[in-house]
Amino acid sequence: MARNRRNTRRNTRIKEFLTSRNFFIIVGILLAIIIVCIGINVFREGRARTELAKQQEEIRAQSEEIFSQITENIEETNKNISESDIIIKLSAVGDIVCSEEMLQDAYNEEENTYDFTHMFSNVTDLVNVSDIVMGTMETGITNSTEYNDKNAPIEFARAVRASGVNLVSLANNHSLDNGVNGLLETKSNLEKEGFSVVGDNENTNSSVLIREVKDSKIAILSYTCLLDNEQNLQDDEIDAVNVYGEKQAEEDIEYAKEEGADYICVMIHWGDDISETVNDEQRKIADFLVDNGVDLIIGSHPSIVQSMEIRQNSEGDNVFIAYSVGTYVSSLPEEKAKEELVLNIELRKSRKDGKISLNKVDYTPLYMLDNGEKSENRYELIDMKNTATSYKGDGTDKISKETYDNLVSGLNRLNKALGMNNNEE
Repeated sequence: MARNRRNTRRNTRIKEFLTSRNFFIIVGILLAIIIVCIGINVFREGRARTELAKQQEEIRAQSEEIFSQITENIEETNKNISESDIIIKLSAVGDIVCSEEMLQDAYNEEENTYDFTHMFSNVTDLVNVSDIVMGTMETGITNSTEYNDKNAPIEFARAVRASGVNLVSLANNHSLDNGVNGLLETKSNLEKEGFSVVGDNENTNSSVLIREVKDSKIAILSYTCLLDNEQNLQDDEIDAVNVYGEKQAEEDIEYAKEEGADYICVMIHWGDDISETVNDEQRKIADFLVDNGVDLIIGSHPSIVQSMEIRQNSEGDNVFIAYSVGTYVSSLPEEKAKEELVLNIELRKSRKDGKISLNKVDYTPLYMLDNGEKSENRYELIDMKNTATSYKGDGTDKISKETYDNLVSGLNRLNKALGMNNNEE
């Protein structure tokens, strides 16, 4: 009975405490807590939106600053330009690589076919804008039916060509992955798909390609400073590829001039893999090429974007050097290797004297998005800047917050790498 009386007294105290007055006090406190929590959440979301907007505004402004020094130099030397002058547009992308992961992504098991078009569908309008769009084909396109990271089906080449690339160099460290016959088969197959091809040594002066654009002759020279497994290659195998040497380069430049080239561009495979640093060999070669009359140098192989600079040759003309334009398409896992670019170079040909000069340089940053192994379309190139600036962060975006952060950090890195006042000592 005593226990029941204690329980009764306890229940009575609880009922007395929960009077209407105390009840409303408790409800008020709970409501206040809820309102504070909502307010904090709204404040955080508002601050996040403000920070996102500020971040995206900074991204929009980046490309306007990157080539400011180049623009100033070009304007200084192009004071006497005429509105009637002829504009020639060149674009450069990096190394073109087809890995086994990309083969798996493109393979249709039911039909036993390959389709790589989804990898380029977002960027075709960005790439297919110039008279010449050049890149380095690092994957063989042979007549074999066995495909791996050294050899891709013709459908890969077709997708690259459809994206806008119309000229490729075969001079790279993977040139002989499929032997000399594989190199020549690759060249033949690419030419059948509409590519201009340079970089082999099949015929005399085949290391020099002259393209006629708007009544102008643009000479493309191509070299590699690297060959995989070179110590096990025979001399005749090495001779099939245009390996860089000063004597060879001097002869090629002279040949281009004799053929009436108005502008000479060198595509060169050099540098250290996965390195942002331009090494001494690259600078030495650049010095030699500029001194011998080259007008434009486009580098590749490091797989990531390196710095760019502008020089004046002995005649006071601008020579633009891109030490590495990174890769165009690949499945490399390194975050920096996913950051690509389309480098756009505008030339101006004077109607008065026919001289061609550098008029404008800009670029479009791209990113190789990996949607995951289980995705229907795993790999796809996207426009870094537009994707980042259109990100909402409300769960409706195609990309994740992690990818957005990667895009922002990648754009900042490109801005730093391409800044003209950021040359390494």
